[in-house]
Amino acid sequence: MNSDWLFTQTGYDPEDLNGLGNRFMLANGYMGYRGVLEEYGKKQLVALNLGGVYDRNGDKWRETVNAPDPMAITLTRGDQAFSVLKQSPLAHTMTLDCQHAKVSRHTVFQAPEGTVTITSERFLSAAATHYGALQYHIEADFAGDFTLRAGIDHDVWDINGPHLFNYAQTVQDDTFCVFARTGEKCVPIAVWQKQFLDAPAEASIERATTGLFRNYQLHLTANVPVTLTVFFGVSETERDDNAIALAMRGVQASDFATWQAAHEAVWAKWWAQSDIEIDGPVDDQRALRYSLYQLLAIAPHGVADQSIPARGLSGQTYKGAIFWDTEMFMLPFFLATDAETARSLVGYRIRGLQAAKQKAASYGFQGAFYAWESQENGFDATSDFNVTDVFTKRPMRTYFRDKQVHISGAIALSIWQTAQWLNDPKLLLSGGAEVILECARFYLDYVKQGLLDDTIVCDDVIGPDEYHERVNNNAYTNKIIEETWRAALAVIDWLQKQAPSALKTMLGQLHYADLPQLIAASLPKLKQPLVKDGVIAQFDGYFGLEDTTVEAVRSRLLDPREYWGGAYGVASQTQVIKQADVMMMLALFPQDYSPETHQQNYAYYEPRTEHGSSLSWSMYAIEAARLGLGDAAHDFFVKTATVDLTGQSKQWAGSIYIGGTHPAANGGAWLVAMRGFAGMQVRDGQLEFKNQLPPQWRAMRFHVGYHGRHYSVTLKAGQEQPEVEEN
Repeated sequence: MNSDWLFTQTGYDPEDLNGLGNRFMLANGYMGYRGVLEEYGKKQLVALNLGGVYDRNGDKWRETVNAPDPMAITLTRGDQAFSVLKQSPLAHTMTLDCQHAKVSRHTVFQAPEGTVTITSERFLSAAATHYGALQYHIEADFAGDFTLRAGIDHDVWDINGPHLFNYAQTVQDDTFCVFARTGEKCVPIAVWQKQFLDAPAEASIERATTGLFRNYQLHLTANVPVTLTVFFGVSETERDDNAIALAMRGVQASDFATWQAAHEAVWAKWWAQSDIEIDGPVDDQRALRYSLYQLLAIAPHGVADQSIPARGLSGQTYKGAIFWDTEMFMLPFFLATDAETARSLVGYRIRGLQAAKQKAASYGFQGAFYAWESQENGFDATSDFNVTDVFTKRPMRTYFRDKQVHISGAIALSIWQTAQWLNDPKLLLSGGAEVILECARFYLDYVKQGLLDDTIVCDDVIGPDEYHERVNNNAYTNKIIEETWRAALAVIDWLQKQAPSALKTMLGQLHYADLPQLIAASLPKLKQPLVKDGVIAQFDGYFGLEDTTVEAVRSRLLDPREYWGGAYGVASQTQVIKQADVMMMLALFPQDYSPETHQQNYAYYEPRTEHGSSLSWSMYAIEAARLGLGDAAHDFFVKTATVDLTGQSKQWAGSIYIGGTHPAANGGAWLVAMRGFAGMQVRDGQLEFKNQLPPQWRAMRFHVGYHGRHYSVTLKAGQEQPEVEEN
């Protein structure tokens, strides 16, 4: 196996449960299984997370649901458990094969008579996303009697649960079934499993309060391996024992290879469209492929109008909600590699328009105000108290739900970008145009304006830098408003030319008649940010805040888990910012600013940025690459591409756990490679590239789709013009 695709961790660290679960996660778009060991339980954060299935328990935060674990296995001999939870192994490795999307483990335990070796391999099928399979191999270098226990563990780990109730266990035609319902909406959840052991053993069924298991009394012959093969399925299915048993009828142990081959064939297709090969450090190649693996694994392939949560399918963190991360950091990857999935991502936002209009109305505004933390159908799950003070233990009022208005622009612009990139007018005619116009109307209502005013201001917002809440005229937010208005005018112009009857109907039904005139009148009056010595003020009054360093602010912490923002956070009255804000604006709209502006703002803001969000590094990397700062760009690339491999990310906001994978950072790694190192941009309707490779890379090869055409691109160090070939 090519080591460029493999991630192996040697040795066992009992304190690394969260990192292990993230690094070795499996997913197939429908469900995600944390990188755990078979002997783990809920205390070790085992989670089979179901995308798009949400539940609320009492007044706790609403979040995604973790299903019962169908890969729970333990091995014992008398009083000895062959488990890393009970004894330190003699040897232990865990490996993620990104190319084939499977995880394996190899563990050697000491027994009084000799050694016992456990190996396993598992995958969640990309060919049939409600299914997965596992093989568990046991070998001892001595003869002896063992007990092997395998089944479905429904003692589920939850952050704000429990979420599953009314459990029922059945066994039919050797198929185990566990059924339950969510508490809030009574969504049915079914998990089923079929086992095959390739050695003679006495077997008995155990119906425990925590799950349904089969116990095998097994005799091992010295140096003769025994294999347990497990097939399982998960779905939101009403209890139907016969249907589930029928689905597993005819399945044999030998089908493991068949299932795996079908799964790997799908991944081979995905990789053919999206892989990026680099001639450079092998660690960079691995990290980049790991990032692409994460994106491919959690994407809703073949499912209409679904999206990707901010923590992917790694668990319930951030309530399993979809943020602006998806549109700004992940969507571009799918636009260039998987048009169907890109349409699904923006289709989710089109489907959520009514919820966005209802949210706007609840604040007294017209138009569409999209959810900051979006769940099914665009429901806004954002709490008014997102952080807990580590000293008083009291919830802190935050304003993410109320004041992060740039989310609507991110969605409007993503739909406009998708329609242009894919050359897909149907997207606009099937609801996309309405979303863009409703977001533009929301901004007209949100900003303070008057026909006699010379300047339109946008007060009381939060930009990408969340350490500074409720500021006036955040430069990034105002730019997003401006670009949303421009997109709305462009959509109206397009409709007038291409679908005038559709435009007339839309303007009439939605009372848009005066929208074009209002936007045209408002655009030139929207307040532009203060510029001082070439540096764009992040918001009104920014330069009046204490100008200090990140390290100085960090030294003021009394508790390492303190929240830096909010009314009394250590950074809130300083120029130290959480993440790229002005720099994100420059990275997204580079053509609107002079080279000097890019350089001066990079030099000013980078030392003042804590990079407290995994979204930050990629924006600085893109800017550094464009400025010819190759080493800095490479350093930021490594940070964004390895955030889940190193575990060097924030795990707490106050006392709130925010661990999990970082798919926006994974998307950011792709953005750095493409917009930074390959200089990819669209100019006058044409895809262009510019060689901006870092000094550590000698070459880079990739595929990209645009306007329904597919290109192979090669960049080589020292070669100014990339080699572009249409496939």
